[in-house]
Amino acid sequence: MSLTLTLLSVARHTYAITRDGPVPALGFGTRPPSSGSIAYVEPPMGFAAGKRLEDAGFVAVIAEGIVVALRGTTPPTDRDWQKVIADWANDGVIPLLPPLDTPPGFPGRVHFGFYRSYLNLWPELGPAVKAMADKHPDLPVYVTGHSKGGSLCALVAWRLRKDLGAQRAIKVRTFAAARVGDVHFADAYNAALPDHIRYEFDDDIVPHLPLEVGLVDQLGVPAWVAGLLKLVDTGYGAVGQLRYLLPDGTIEGDTQGLVAQRLEKLKAALAAGKFGYIVDCHGLDKTPGYLGGQYTD
Repeated sequence: MSLTLTLLSVARHTYAITRDGPVPALGFGTRPPSSGSIAYVEPPMGFAAGKRLEDAGFVAVIAEGIVVALRGTTPPTDRDWQKVIADWANDGVIPLLPPLDTPPGFPGRVHFGFYRSYLNLWPELGPAVKAMADKHPDLPVYVTGHSKGGSLCALVAWRLRKDLGAQRAIKVRTFAAARVGDVHFADAYNAALPDHIRYEFDDDIVPHLPLEVGLVDQLGVPAWVAGLLKLVDTGYGAVGQLRYLLPDGTIEGDTQGLVAQRLEKLKAALAAGKFGYIVDCHGLDKTPGYLGGQYTD
């Protein structure tokens, strides 16, 4: 199994976190994305934070290195409806926070809701990661996550670079991540942490969110929505190197005009009422989908 498919399964395993402590298994059998497909050297230790424990992540070790995994937004099917509402509402707090002068000194501006999730989670998860890094000084650190968890990866990776030093190899792999900061954050982040690959599948709408101002009109959203988005969004940027997955599993790199092509395709899917397919595009457990990618590393 490729390392990327292992990390996809790790990202999905975070959805089994319900409290601090060992993370229970998720799924059945030994095929990805079941947690049974992951050959943990040291099993995941989970941490949950926030008023409804809506922010979560774990640290573990696989043969290739230490893994820090961040959980995505609470699924609507969760029985704790207050947790679902709190988590989704937090994702919607999209104004960009001004530059921060306190550690870890994020450059530019970042998504306020995601930053709040980071603040909730890091006091417990951070020391655990540092302890694991001290225990395994020669291992690289892989940071991974899906959806909101993928967005938090950039904040966590930036913090780890500060805490562990520039000499420590930090590799980030995200799936279906939303945007996390403005173009100034993205530029500084990409220069400091170049080993970051973000995977985005077909008509998954989440990687386009929050929309860049220049893309609002192109997607064809209602005028009042466009006006609101332009008031709160002063320019989100993208972190990492794009790997775009097609329904047949092939993976393409970023090319000129790809964003415009994808938005036109997404606009057509919305107009045709293909809402079920668009929702399915965001999951980690479907083929075609992220699970069906022809990953080679």
